[in-house]
Amino acid sequence: MFGPHHEAPAPSVGSRLRPYTLTGGRTRPLHPLQLDTLLAARPVPADVDLGPEGERIRLLCATPQPVAELASHLGQPVQVAKILASDLLHINALVIAEVDDADSRPDRELLEAVLVGLRAL
Repeated sequence: MFGPHHEAPAPSVGSRLRPYTLTGGRTRPLHPLQLDTLLAARPVPADVDLGPEGERIRLLCATPQPVAELASHLGQPVQVAKILASDLLHINALVIAEVDDADSRPDRELLEAVLVGLRAL
């Protein structure tokens, strides 16, 4: 999988591609991504070839995954994962997942218990 102006090289069977080859020599993603940016897969037409890395990223993102986790699963540096994920964002094969703020906030009772504990110190 490569950006809009790059052709994928033909790897030999069984070889592991180096990061430079995976990214087509690019060092910066098309989209600014952070380590904790959550990415989720989107359906793509059957005639779109994402390459093995792109397909693997889409499978991993069946449930939203942070960029750092993708890098770990791919066994690649974070910058490589950012570039590959950014390519998928560019062609709408991935989306940045929205985080529901209500679920990430602690409830009021917990905050009050922490406050009582702090005052007791």
